[in-house]
Amino acid sequence: MPQTDAAARNLATAEALYAATATGDWPLAETMLCEDLVITEAQTLPFAGTYSGKGALRTLYAKVLGTSLGQATIAVKNRMAAGNHVVYLLQLVPPVGEPLDLVEVFHFAEDGRVAAIKPYYYDSAAVTAAVNRAQG
Repeated sequence: MPQTDAAARNLATAEALYAATATGDWPLAETMLCEDLVITEAQTLPFAGTYSGKGALRTLYAKVLGTSLGQATIAVKNRMAAGNHVVYLLQLVPPVGEPLDLVEVFHFAEDGRVAAIKPYYYDSAAVTAAVNRAQG
């Protein structure tokens, strides 16, 4: 089934967002985010909570990939788009230990900016163990 124009646009935006965050270009990344962006991390995670606003992604990125997991990297395994949603299959790769599997679901506003992000980790106990290893 072919992608709609909105799905293709949203996938391109998500790809550009991952590229901008990977290089630390936060001013560019924030142009792709709604002012009232909401990111929700499950209560079973060490970095649980709701993060809001354009600066939320930068805050969470530093917290998860930097502070919590000791300079982890993101490996993109696959991506797909339908309508106002883009889904990424990812692995967080900590410097020590096994990669952590997760899915990130992006919801896009009608204007093509990211309105919400919901990460789903396969194994929250493995995430907690990885954070504990990174924290020493």
